[in-house]
Amino acid sequence: MRIYHRKNFKLGLWSLLLSAGLLAAGLWRGNFDWKDGALSALLALLGGGNLIRSLSREKSREDKLEELDERNRLVKLKAQSQAYHISQFVFLCGASALCALGKWNGSMLWVGAGLGLLAAFLFALSADFFTWMYYDEHT
Repeated sequence: MRIYHRKNFKLGLWSLLLSAGLLAAGLWRGNFDWKDGALSALLALLGGGNLIRSLSREKSREDKLEELDERNRLVKLKAQSQAYHISQFVFLCGASALCALGKWNGSMLWVGAGLGLLAAFLFALSADFFTWMYYDEHT
């Protein structure tokens, strides 16, 4: 048995471990309901499918070719870039709204939540700046 696609193998193994962990935690707590069972089954099916595809030479070759396809890479790059800009906007708007609500209510809890979102926004901006500097020098 040979692993032809390590990334799919790791993803499949991780999905199976999450499924087993969810199943074990639900049974141990005693509140395992149908939603936990459905999620556990879905994770097990996806993990098993990824494991099988990673052990098949032909399926692994198809997966690797799809990953290297330029159009898929461009779509992924554009989607990640747009998601990043949307998250920055949501962080800033959410932080402003929560800080304003805390000031209006007089509750420091809302202000603290707003400052947490502002810290996430600051982290995103600094990551953007440092990656821009890195790729500006190395491209």
